[in-house]
Amino acid sequence: MRTRQKVRRVVAVVSTALFPVTLYYFSPFLSIEGLSSGIVTGSLVLFALLFLASLFLGRAFCAWVCPAGALQEIVLGFRGRAVKRTRVNWIKWLVWSPWVLALVFVVFRSGGVRTVNLTWRTWHGISVSDPHSLVILAVVAALFAGLALAVGRRAGCHTVCWMAPFMVLGGRLQAFFGWPALRIAAKAGACQDCGACSRACPMSIEVAALAKSGHVESTDCILCASCADGCPHGALRLTFRSGH
Repeated sequence: MRTRQKVRRVVAVVSTALFPVTLYYFSPFLSIEGLSSGIVTGSLVLFALLFLASLFLGRAFCAWVCPAGALQEIVLGFRGRAVKRTRVNWIKWLVWSPWVLALVFVVFRSGGVRTVNLTWRTWHGISVSDPHSLVILAVVAALFAGLALAVGRRAGCHTVCWMAPFMVLGGRLQAFFGWPALRIAAKAGACQDCGACSRACPMSIEVAALAKSGHVESTDCILCASCADGCPHGALRLTFRSGH
């Protein structure tokens, strides 16, 4: 295993271990509850930052920082089946759209934003501090781990993740304008069609087909570089460059 992937695995374990601290900063429900009282919560700020970061870093957050993603990759060792992305990718938009509409609704209903409280509903910044929050943590962890076990690789990212659409939209905007951003670059002539990159991809992307075209662009790509590190021919690399 390449050093980069070893580092990513270590970060994944640390991220999962810190989930009891960070849980509420990813909460879609607390963002609604906070706005209903005119409060911008830490989770709402995080969602905004994810969108802004995705303009230049794509969905790298999903691969390198997200605790739910890290938990699913730990489960990957038990269930590595590829996900049929075209069948399930629409589900996350069904989750995300009404939630965003609810955010807009409560802002107008509450009369606008009055304050910012990044640690709202936490105990000194720590999310899990009582039995109730512990149950919420267990449910969220079971949801993402259960989907990965039942459906396949990072199934939660394809279906129920309410954060992914922010980064998908940011990535599409970045691709449209073509400004420099983190991406997987391909040398079409170096590809031997061995399929190692596709097998290594935790998001079930047919990387080999994209690599042969010379453009590895997918809204599901989380820029983990597993494909690049798994390619025995050096046809792929993680780089920061323009899309045009």
